[in-house]
Amino acid sequence: MPMDIPADAILPKIVEKCGDKKYWANWAKDVADIFGRVAERVETILEDADKDALRQKFDDFHAELKKSTNDSVTRSNAVDMLAQHLLTQPVFDALFEGYDFSAGNPVAIALSGLLKHFTKFGLEKETRDLEGFYENVRVRASGVKSSKGRQAVLSDLYEKFFKKALTKQAERLGIAYTPIELVDFVLQSVNDILQDEFGKSLTDEGVHILDPFTGTGTFLVRLLQSGLIQDADLVRKYREELHANELLLFAYYIASVNIEEAFRGQRGEEKGYEPFKGIVLTDTFNLNKENLTLFPKEWLPDNNERAEKQQKLPIQVIIGNPPWSAGQKSATDDNPNVEYPELEERVRSTYVAHSNTTLVRHLYNLYKMAIRWASDRIQGEKNGIVAFVTPASWIDRSTSQGFRAYLPKEFNSIYALNLLGDAKIQHGKQKEYEGDGVFGNVTQSPVAVTILVKNSNVTNATCRIYYKDIGGGLSRKEKLEKLQETRSVSEFDDWQNIKPNANHDWIKQRSEDFAELYPLGTEEAKAGKVDNAIFHLYSLGLSTNRDAYVYNFSRNNLAENAQRMTEEYLTAISEFEENSTLTVGEVVHRYSTNTKWDDTLKNRLKQGKKTEFKDSYIRRVMYRPFVATNCYTDYTFISRKGQIDKIFPDRTSENRVIQTTGTGSKVPFSAFITDIPLDLETISKGKCFPRYRYLESTDASYMDYNKKAITPPIN
Repeated sequence: MPMDIPADAILPKIVEKCGDKKYWANWAKDVADIFGRVAERVETILEDADKDALRQKFDDFHAELKKSTNDSVTRSNAVDMLAQHLLTQPVFDALFEGYDFSAGNPVAIALSGLLKHFTKFGLEKETRDLEGFYENVRVRASGVKSSKGRQAVLSDLYEKFFKKALTKQAERLGIAYTPIELVDFVLQSVNDILQDEFGKSLTDEGVHILDPFTGTGTFLVRLLQSGLIQDADLVRKYREELHANELLLFAYYIASVNIEEAFRGQRGEEKGYEPFKGIVLTDTFNLNKENLTLFPKEWLPDNNERAEKQQKLPIQVIIGNPPWSAGQKSATDDNPNVEYPELEERVRSTYVAHSNTTLVRHLYNLYKMAIRWASDRIQGEKNGIVAFVTPASWIDRSTSQGFRAYLPKEFNSIYALNLLGDAKIQHGKQKEYEGDGVFGNVTQSPVAVTILVKNSNVTNATCRIYYKDIGGGLSRKEKLEKLQETRSVSEFDDWQNIKPNANHDWIKQRSEDFAELYPLGTEEAKAGKVDNAIFHLYSLGLSTNRDAYVYNFSRNNLAENAQRMTEEYLTAISEFEENSTLTVGEVVHRYSTNTKWDDTLKNRLKQGKKTEFKDSYIRRVMYRPFVATNCYTDYTFISRKGQIDKIFPDRTSENRVIQTTGTGSKVPFSAFITDIPLDLETISKGKCFPRYRYLESTDASYMDYNKKAITPPIN
């Protein structure tokens, strides 16, 4: 009978034979640390006064990279890219023995060429601590003989390694791994709609398919494996009619190999590797067929030729999961979304122009910008389909009214399949109905399959809008199983044919009877243009964007916090004014110990808006229903004060305010009354209607009222 062997003796042998998949997340932390060291080392080398020739080569590469992607790419971003390549190239070498990835990929070729100029400075030595990780990948890959097996390794690397090692890059674009069942459903739906609307299918010659935000290439991988591409069409499709774009280097590398592996698996393992020439490292938002962009071709010639070729092609199908991010959480993140002036102008002239609300920033969410870009790309072809996995919030939120108003003007058919899963709803029947999210805990947002069809042969001017939800109270597993069983939008027979009302509500349409009632307040009445509202003054509650710094139950603690914040803010202004070489981002990072920065405060820094600590700024504010606390109401540090300063000019001002649930709230309607200023979330997104309004010293009747509040006119 064999002796019992302790587990701690067996485990190393299992790892030695099978690879340490479980602990790749631990390696990710080491890689993140080494990544920082490598980037810092590159910067140090470039700053050396004796390295003019090397610095010029790097600057030339950086200049070309900016033109190939976007102008916001800093030298630091280019350094990061070189560091990513140095750290990840051995991963791909370890994964695919007998296949020289770096020799077949145009971006890898360029970065390897640039890296050679750093060889004599011993840059590669920085990666010595990762030899165990690279060997670990080799061990696991050595036992994998099939394309699907290698793709599984890539998936694990992405989920357990990339998103943890390069967190900032992943967060900025809101990257999430799209479930296979959802990808397959989108692809089959597009194929069915192509047949119904145009008498074509995805496998047909001339049908060009683009995934403009490919991530790890899942959509094109599944398309190759789905059977939707016939064997006779496989080589042609792969070489000529499949296209993908990606902006992040490591995701681009994984997508390239993933798609190549899928093609190899479908074509036959014995055929070997054929590089996928349809993928481009670029920023899709800067590709515009109407204004063809020509890129320089010194450092990235093959990649940039691919981008130019893609712009000329007649793309009929655009698929994928676009970035969802609405922006950085705080200015101290130094991780802002990139600005796209031309694309933002297109959003402004379409979605914003058709919006009846002043809260339009949600119309610039990246997924809506992606739909705007894809819509313009498809419109140029007259016929085509856009099929994206998006948040479902656009379907019913008032902030997306302009988006819903404009889509039917561009498309003949729209399918909106609501997969629900809104984790932000915390209670009630609706919470139960939403069920789980199909992305698990990756996002709290509800998810939708959004399919837009442009058919120039349709003479009916009215867009057909089809809506349904997946069903209430379902788990993530049940939702994905339902998608797998149903396979396509064409298999659902209970679509609701939407007829939007005058307010462009699609579901949960408001009663038009309310339009006949007298409004509490309107923007026109507040501006003094009309006299058609009960209240001529109203306001949102205080939105601080730094609650932890300006709210406190202890008056003394709040005073100390506010004094430290004020001092740090003023020091930041002084340094910014005295040192013209400093960027706002650099100053913000230096002075964030006692201050939370957002775009509003950052703009005040740029404007040099000074202030001083005053005890009189400390006031009682209603923070939540029946929960009053102290607030430091120096409006320098309040992100949005609305009109609260006119309702309560100072801490001795008397007034009564009714706050009601506001636009965009997810909680049932309610109202609250108090005699002190209110926070925006006292009642969700609350609007405040005051009993009195205080006259300004410039008002004609100011002296007559002797600075006292007057009752607003009741019409």
